[in-house]
This record gives sequence, C-alpha cells and structure tokens, in this order.
Amino acid sequence: MAQTSFIGRFFRFLGRSIDFLGRLLSRLLLLLFVGIVLVLLFSGPEPLQIPEGGLVVIEPKGAVVEQAAMPDPTNLLLGASDVTSTPLRDILDALERAAADERIAGVMLSLGEMTSISPANLETVGEALEGYKTSGKALIAHGDYYGQAQYLLASYADTVYLHPMGQVLLPGYGGSQLFFSELLDKLGVNVHIFRVGTHKAAVEPFSLNGMSDESRANSQQLVDELWQRYLTQVAANRGLSEQLLRSYTNDLADHLLASDGDTAQTALSHGLVDELISQPELRTRIRELAGAAGAANDGPHTIGFQQYLLLTARPHLPMQDEVGVIVAQGTIDVGEQPRGTIGADSLNALIREARMNDRVKAVVLRVDSPGGSALASELIRQELEQLQSAGKPLVVSMGGTAASGGYWIAATADEIWASPATVTGSIGIFGMIPTFEEGMAELGVYADGVSTTPLSRADSFSGMNEPMARVFQASVEDGYRRFLRLVSNGRDMTLEEVDAVGQGQVWSGTQALEFGLVDNLGDLDDAVESAARLAGLTDYGVRTIDRPLTPSEQLLQEIVRNMGLAALLSTYLSGSESVWERALPAMPLSSILPGVDLTAFTRFNDPLNLYSLCEFCTLLR
Repeated sequence: MAQTSFIGRFFRFLGRSIDFLGRLLSRLLLLLFVGIVLVLLFSGPEPLQIPEGGLVVIEPKGAVVEQAAMPDPTNLLLGASDVTSTPLRDILDALERAAADERIAGVMLSLGEMTSISPANLETVGEALEGYKTSGKALIAHGDYYGQAQYLLASYADTVYLHPMGQVLLPGYGGSQLFFSELLDKLGVNVHIFRVGTHKAAVEPFSLNGMSDESRANSQQLVDELWQRYLTQVAANRGLSEQLLRSYTNDLADHLLASDGDTAQTALSHGLVDELISQPELRTRIRELAGAAGAANDGPHTIGFQQYLLLTARPHLPMQDEVGVIVAQGTIDVGEQPRGTIGADSLNALIREARMNDRVKAVVLRVDSPGGSALASELIRQELEQLQSAGKPLVVSMGGTAASGGYWIAATADEIWASPATVTGSIGIFGMIPTFEEGMAELGVYADGVSTTPLSRADSFSGMNEPMARVFQASVEDGYRRFLRLVSNGRDMTLEEVDAVGQGQVWSGTQALEFGLVDNLGDLDDAVESAARLAGLTDYGVRTIDRPLTPSEQLLQEIVRNMGLAALLSTYLSGSESVWERALPAMPLSSILPGVDLTAFTRFNDPLNLYSLCEFCTLLR
C-alpha cells in the first residue's frame, strides 16, 4: 500500500511539475511576444509628414479586395511580409483626398506588387482616376513590368514610364481549370453528381476531362465581352486604335522579332508607353515635378498612399441618420467564418446590428462572392428580409462577382446595382458526393454491416445506393425551384424568364441589366445614394458595419500599421533596390498555372451537401 502511495505521490508531483513548466513557458512566450511588439512600436522611423508639393504613390500590394483579411501573427513574429491584399476603398479614398489636398502636386501609380484585381474593380479604380484628373494635378505611372490589369490603370496616366528592360504584356482574359475525371477513375473514386441545368460548370472538373460545349460557349461570350471593354478603354485612354492593340497582343512574337527581342522598345514603338527611363532617372523626374510645385530639394518628395491615409484620417462622427454598408466577401459557408469568407452566422449578426440600430435608416450590402452553401445563402437572405420588414431599404452593390449563392442573397433586395464588368448570374444548384468503394476494393478493403433502412447503409465506403441518390437529386431539384421562385419574386419575372437566363449561365453586369437581373449600373457610392433616396434621407452619414476587432486583432493591426510606417515608403528616392528586385513579383504563379480550387470543396460545410457556386467566376482576376 505504501508503495502504491509513493507511486501516486510521484506521479502527482510529476503532473504538477509538468503543469508548472507549461504555465511558465506560456508566460515566457507571452513576455517575448510583448517585447517584440514594444520593439516594433517604438523603434520605427521619425513621424512622417506630408511633403509639400510631393506625390502620393498608389502602390497596391497583393490582391485588391473589398475587405482585407487580418494578418497572420506567426508571419509577423518571423519578420515575413503579411500584406497579401489591399482594400479597394483605400485606393479610392487616397485619390479623392489627394485631388483636394493643396499640399499634393500629383499622384504616381506604382503597380508592380498588385497581383490581382477583378475587371469590375479595375473599372471602379479607373473611374476614380478620371475623377482625380479633373483636379488638373499630375498623374504619372512607372513600372518595371506591366501586366494586363496593371497596364489598364497605368493607361489613365498623363505619362506612362517603363524601365528600359521592362515589358507590357496583354494576354487577354481567360481562365482554365484542371479536370480530374480520368484520374478519379484510375483511383477508384466515384463522384456522384446531382445537378439541375446545363451550365453548372463547378462540377465538371470531377465528371469530365474538359469543358462541356454549353459551359464553353457561355464562358467564352463572357470573356469576349470583358476583353472588348478592356480594349475600348485602353484605346480611349492612350489615343490608340483597337486594331493596333489586338495586333500587339496577337502578333507579339512578330513585333518582338522586328525589335530584335526588345520588349520595352516594342511597347514604346506601339504607343503603349511614353518613355523608357531607369530608376535614377525616375527619381530625377519626381524631384523636378515636386520642385515645380514648390517642394524643398532636400526633403521627401513622395509618400505612400497608406501612410497618406493615416495622416489624413478623418474621425467618424455619428449622425442622426446613416446608411449602413455591410461587406459580404468570399465563399458562403454555414456558421461563424473569418474575414474573407462569408459565414451565415457572422454576416447575419451584422445584419441584425443594422436592423436594431435606430440611426441606420437603410443598408447597402456590398457583395463580392461566387457563392457556396445553398443553406447558408438562404439563411442570409432570410435575415435580409427581416431587415426589409423592419422598414429599412436594402440595396445590393455588386463588386467583382455576385454569382450563384452571391446572387441568391441579392435577389430579393429593393434594388440591385452592378458594375458593367461584374460577373453575376450562375443561377443553379448542385450536390456532389465522392465514394471510395472501388478504390478500397482494389486494396482489399470492403465495407459491410447491418442497417434498418436503405438510407442508413449509404456512406463513403459502401457507395451510393439508388434510394439515397434519388433523395439527393430530389433535394437539388427542389433547391433549384426555390432559387427560381425567389428570383421571380424579387425581380418581378416569370419562372420561365428566370429559367431562360438561369441553369448556371454566367453574365456580365451589362447583360444582367438587359435580362432584368439587376436594376442599375454603377459603383458602391451610387448604391449608397440610392439607398438614401429610398429611405428619404437628404442629410446623412455612411457607416461601415463590421465585426468589432478583438483586443489581439487590434494589437496586430497596430503592429502592421507601425511596420507600414517603417517599410511602406517608396524606395524611389533611396535607390536601394535594383530594378529586378522590384520587377520579379509582378507576375503571380496563379496567372501562369490556374486550376480548380480543390480546397474549396473540403472547406464547405453545408449539412445538406447542396451548393450554389460559380467556380469559373473566381478565375477572372
């Protein structure tokens, strides 16, 4: 007994020791983290000032999105850059403030680190650049390399500079997916697909070895329209013919041969850029431009647009009447989800907040989503109906994409606004269940057991039996009928009219207006004004309704801001980076090897396994 008691005391002592060491280690790690934070907060540069007669540098990093995700604290602690996106609103606000700021002589576009932006958001930034130019201030662009999206924005500039070893590449719009049907057959994976309509292309990578004729025709007309809009805008901005631009792209190899392979000279000779200059020459031009505006020769001549926004921040003063703006960005899932994904519970909490806030008289839902869970989409739409029933007008503003489930949540709004280049529609629904009975049998593994009903025997290793398959197909067909009915009710269309433009077909915003799927073409500001009009408001404020940051998220945000003050200043004055160090990040790997996002299907959590998703829509960035 004594021996047992001794062993017990020993293990209790060991357990307490391990618990003590664990708590000690956690506290040491916390102290280390706090120490790093303090170093970051207090070791930055001297406070920045807006340079008199200087230039604001619009230098987006990563993807241009409606709402930036929170940074990864691990990357911050390791010293790695965690800036993977830039909010669209930041760019628009910086241009608006720079136009009215007497201290600012001009704006420079430096777009080498912008990796992606939707065609719709491209047009929105383009309109903002046009608005800025009415101020009469300078607008210049410089790049070591211009990709397609980067060049469209650069084409708005008064002067477009290119490095002598640079390039302008305009490959046109397109998107390709990887198809896995043959691979799945070889692995013995049976993918059971349940769908309605002829164009629901999200499931085709798992059932075919290439696009169906219907999906190809529908997708082709969309990219052709977007490409035509692109060419028309660039031609107007640069005073070129569309024929010349088409020749530059289609016959680029021949044009390069004529220029002895000199990509920069080819772009210059075709009028796509105005001058080939190096980084030192660019710094001289900036000093000359700033000097002409009265800037001191020995002072800074540029300021990054993120720092400029911080230094010109305006406090939000609540007004008696406000229009609330809620952002719905990403795929749609059930439950709580982080920024970048639309969680039904997360978004519905914001909608309820807007409904119960007496100051908020109308709401604009800004949608940028290819869809996702059908159930989550309906849960969100029902919450929006509650908002409308409370007497508050609901206006939807479509961003780059509002398709499938993204259109589902928008369909019964009081008004829908879209950009001409918005990708929308894709009214359809599908279910997809993989089973592995054949592949497991090849390995000598079999599933067997007992059941009370045919439905209880259906699982991933026993296969899909006929009764369960009928259940899934009936659910998909019912889901599609529900989708048609809510669009019919919300858009005042007959079921036949909705079905004719449904069945998974995708449309541009311009086409959606023609078919009656949206009410107007315009941007977020237009939608806000319309919401105020519907609510009878003349004097009102605009409030962004978002989930409040936790204390740890606020701390991370401050770290990122401080790091930005230390690192985001443009290096055009210092010349510390080589041309190629700045040029290499210009073309993302995703633009070279696009493919289907397999992780999306493992991330989805619809308990009914019913989805309304436009996979092709996510490729047009």
